Amino acid sequence: MIYESRIYKAVPGRLPDVNARFANHTVGFFKQYEIGMMGFWTDEIGTSNQLTYILNFDSVTDRAEKWAAFQADKAWAEVRAETESSGPIVARVLNSLMSPTPYSPVPKFKTAVQELRIYDAMPGKLPDLHNRFKNHTMGLFEKHGIENVAYWTEDIGTSNRLVYMLGYPDLGAREKSWTAFQNDPDWQKARAASEENGSLVRVSTHSILRPTPYSPR
Repeated sequence: MIYESRIYKAVPGRLPDVNARFANHTVGFFKQYEIGMMGFWTDEIGTSNQLTYILNFDSVTDRAEKWAAFQADKAWAEVRAETESSGPIVARVLNSLMSPTPYSPVPKFKTAVQELRIYDAMPGKLPDLHNRFKNHTMGLFEKHGIENVAYWTEDIGTSNRLVYMLGYPDLGAREKSWTAFQNDPDWQKARAASEENGSLVRVSTHSILRPTPYSPR
């Protein structure tokens, strides 16, 4: 199984049109071509005016065949032309292909709010980062009520990167759980031990996401 992360940066003011096209048309085409849909989100806290979604496929070949068939569909071309009759609605598309880490759970959602976190590891430190998550971090997340949704590395995108998604019942629970996790002596001990020879993470980014009304659950 491979996953494709896609971020659509909408033309200013056109995110409602992007969401309407997905809700009324694109999701139906994805179903027609058996393209797996993990979820669709807009940023609650992060970058405004963008749609983030994640698809899944059996393989790179499966992805290429299904994506080509979808893009070649005349009905889709008509929908795209109609929805862009007053100008483009997407300014930029960012995508990457990802594989689940060996320790990743099968993605599923039990919570209302998700957090997407991206860690660019220090050179040569990605294996150590994986070990820390597998042996310590994930268990501590669970201890503090944080849902481990999925963990990936990028096959086509940025090397030396860990991408993962967490879940929370609401924003208040996120703040409470994250504070408790960061203050946990077991986490502080695990982090210190894993960073005896230097930091494992060079750059980290995160965004709080809320599923769109048309996102599968």
